[in-house]
Amino acid sequence: MAAEEQDQRYITDTHLLRRAREGESQAFDSLFQNHKDGVYACLWHLLDGEPDAVEEAVGAVFLSAWRGLPGFRMESSFSTWLYRIAVNEGRACVRRKRRQRMFGWFSLSEQDSAVVAQYSDPTADALRDEETRELWKAVRALPEPYRTPTILRYMSGLDSREIATVLRRPCGTIRYQLSRAMQLLRERLGGVWLD
Repeated sequence: MAAEEQDQRYITDTHLLRRAREGESQAFDSLFQNHKDGVYACLWHLLDGEPDAVEEAVGAVFLSAWRGLPGFRMESSFSTWLYRIAVNEGRACVRRKRRQRMFGWFSLSEQDSAVVAQYSDPTADALRDEETRELWKAVRALPEPYRTPTILRYMSGLDSREIATVLRRPCGTIRYQLSRAMQLLRERLGGVWLD
């Protein structure tokens, strides 16, 4: 059943994509509605659940996708292309945040130096289960070669082939990275967690 749903989603996306490339904004709106939750989930975990950063990144991803439609060669599915944009945007946000943390004291802007209010974590509120929080904390602590494939696999539901396309890595490398990520998580959390 999952393969049939994936095929149907691909056909729907391809149809909407052709219409959007012809300038039909409603078709792109439909693509946005179909993929916004998955992109949001991916970025939520890549950006450690910072609501403002995630919202801004989601907007940047879809704006980049809209602007990039004419150059999209359709060599991969729309969702694969979109997740590649999302991962790149997530990495760019992390780099910007790191630079801001390193050089933030240099800023003369009052806005940049203001302390940002702490927001409650919506997923922590929804998922009150301590084990789930510990699991995702451990996933976020994974070294980068393993973290992003794990998030794409288990939060966005992409298979190894799609992840390989998104990250531009060989499929065998992705399978190894997912396997190694599970091994690292078992070591950190104990074998009972992921069996």
